[in-house]
Amino acid sequence: MTVSRRDLLYGLTVGACSSTLGLPGLANARSALSIQRSDDEVRFPPIDAHRLARRLVDAFEPATGERALFVYDPTYYPELALAVAEALNAAGVYPVLTMTFEPPALASLAGGGTAEAARRAAAYVDFLKPTFERTDIFLWLAGRSNLSPGLRWERLIDASSARAIHNHWVLPPLGARSDAEIRQLIPMYERAILETDHAALSKAQDKCIAALRGEMIRVTSSDGSDLRVRVPANAWFHKSDGDISAARARRAVAVRDREIEFPAGALRFIPDIASAEGRLVARVGEGGYLSEQITLDFKGGRVVSRRAARNQAAFDALWTRIGGDVDKIGEMVLGVNPLLVASLPSGEPPYYGYGAGAVRVSLGENWESGGSLRSPGGPLWLFVPGATLVAGRTAIVTNGTLERL
Repeated sequence: MTVSRRDLLYGLTVGACSSTLGLPGLANARSALSIQRSDDEVRFPPIDAHRLARRLVDAFEPATGERALFVYDPTYYPELALAVAEALNAAGVYPVLTMTFEPPALASLAGGGTAEAARRAAAYVDFLKPTFERTDIFLWLAGRSNLSPGLRWERLIDASSARAIHNHWVLPPLGARSDAEIRQLIPMYERAILETDHAALSKAQDKCIAALRGEMIRVTSSDGSDLRVRVPANAWFHKSDGDISAARARRAVAVRDREIEFPAGALRFIPDIASAEGRLVARVGEGGYLSEQITLDFKGGRVVSRRAARNQAAFDALWTRIGGDVDKIGEMVLGVNPLLVASLPSGEPPYYGYGAGAVRVSLGENWESGGSLRSPGGPLWLFVPGATLVAGRTAIVTNGTLERL
């Protein structure tokens, strides 16, 4: 069974109170634990649910008579779920089936890589597969902590012709975030959904693709990164640019091509895995935290040494838990959205590094993007703060700032 990052997120959510985090050296863990409280105590700022719902539904360019399914958490902005149902109906989409995430106690039984977890995940996918085969539109709204573990939704999308949106908002552990950070993040994400110029975003991503394709890229940073990796001339790229129309879905190469995220902004690509050489100094992004600094040395496309600034044993345990092809670069992500740039108290890049100038390197598992790497507990996200990324002779990112190409 493949364990997704949501399994790790769930484990971190449960573990935050008991100090059994998979990587005890997580940055800001001390402050996080000092403010840890029940998710039920978290207070969320208001949102314009109807405008957001219309924007999400419009991205599908729905046709009259299409069928939709969406999943949501009734304790986390339920007004958005209601508004989405109304917007789909107004667009002529019918029937619309709604589902809720499993309670955390049940979700925990389906995570963790056990035989029981594998059985439950397979049963869930098998049960819903006939429904997804008749589904045109799938919308995955955010949950507080009861996210369905594993890759069940991706497997179901892959087994159907449905096109999908992930609208994650602020993921758990919510109780380990300050109210100030939640009040900063949610309005930022709302604005990025409502105000992003998606046509301009798409053009900016196209310029980045043109600069990257067929070039040797070099990632450096003041922390000591100096990583070189080649982008094949025929490399796969995925633009999260606000378009998930039926026309785009028909051009899909990988299951990820039939999924986009809101807020948008990620440009994904798979480099020549065997070409990676040099050093990467980064921070591990898991569960809403950034770990202490880690250093990886690459030779011949593989990690040949790894060092953690603190708690080497814990980092080694995380590495072992992810396993498989964790020693290879599975995917790189370049953030392009100018509305997702901010400095957060936790040090976390907003929305998984989709803000303009963010550089993320994922190790291991890349099935969802059509790659050949597999990691039972992966992928492993690595963020490079203040990175400079040069493709050939073209600087695309300089000290964490996206260049105007």
